[in-house]
Amino acid sequence: MTSIILDEFHKEILEREVRLFLNGVTDLEAQARYAGLLQGVEAGEVGEEFAAALEGILTIVLESGRARKLYGPPGENSLNSLFHKTPRGSALVQQVNAVNKALKGLEGQLLGGITFRSTGPGAWGLTLQTDRGELTLRLDRHGIRVHDLEVDLG
Repeated sequence: MTSIILDEFHKEILEREVRLFLNGVTDLEAQARYAGLLQGVEAGEVGEEFAAALEGILTIVLESGRARKLYGPPGENSLNSLFHKTPRGSALVQQVNAVNKALKGLEGQLLGGITFRSTGPGAWGLTLQTDRGELTLRLDRHGIRVHDLEVDLG
């Protein structure tokens, strides 16, 4: 991973959010980490050594609804786009691309059934049955992935 370049909008939002977070942290190691992140944010470039701290801040701000509440849909969309540039966000984009590739393989097939079910706490399965096979997707806290694919070759 290389550095993550921030635009002015990102800088404006993140300077505020990182400062708020930094003021609430009492652990000295965490303070040093978030102080380093703040320096990167102020400079407009976050190095890979602070990517995990950036991911943490973005996750909290996005999942809590704070991004939308304070910065509106444009701010939320901008921070989501930035999150996708982090290692964890990039991995999620790759997962989605793999799932979309599997779904594309269903194009032109007749849909026979759709089943959505809970597979455990915070985990779900989505099964799509077609005239030529079955695709099961898993969704959980780690993202989305193809769990099972059965194809009728006959």
